[in-house]
Amino acid sequence: MENVLESLKVSCVNNRYGCKEILSYSKNTEHENACIYVPCLCPSHGCDFIGTSAKVYAHFSDKHASSAEHIFFNAVHPIYIEKDQRYKILQMRTEGILFIINHASDRGGSAINIICVGPARQKRRFSYKLVVTDGESSFKLESVAECIPNWSENSPLKKFLVVPRDVVNSSAPLKLNVFIEEKE
Repeated sequence: MENVLESLKVSCVNNRYGCKEILSYSKNTEHENACIYVPCLCPSHGCDFIGTSAKVYAHFSDKHASSAEHIFFNAVHPIYIEKDQRYKILQMRTEGILFIINHASDRGGSAINIICVGPARQKRRFSYKLVVTDGESSFKLESVAECIPNWSENSPLKKFLVVPRDVVNSSAPLKLNVFIEEKE
């Protein structure tokens, strides 16, 4: 029976998104967990576009680019987030990658992190630094962006920066200094 299963060839479930792999039945699950053609969702609110991360980036550039902050790798970017703003989309100008700053606030302060829109097991990895300064104190997080193909506004935050309430001015946007680089 094992020999029969091993000889059975199947297409990757992501073949409609461009994957051409045909694998033995036993290796299919392993491949699908790492496939770069896993479908990703457009992160723009109310948009239902689905495609590979490259196609989502192209779609976003064409339809929603004005709703993003345009940034570069290896540079510090001041990003402003309103107190009740749940997220901000960051679009890399040259690399075809979308990132999202997640923001949750409550009476205690703000929780902030960055994720990458893409296959969960893609080979490319991105480290980031978030810094918030109030003049006297600095709050910093250095982490690696989790890659999420189907992010939503209600996705739970993992590994986040906590900014205490007394640092967050209720009348002004929160200023973040954001630095993202590709890990080798």
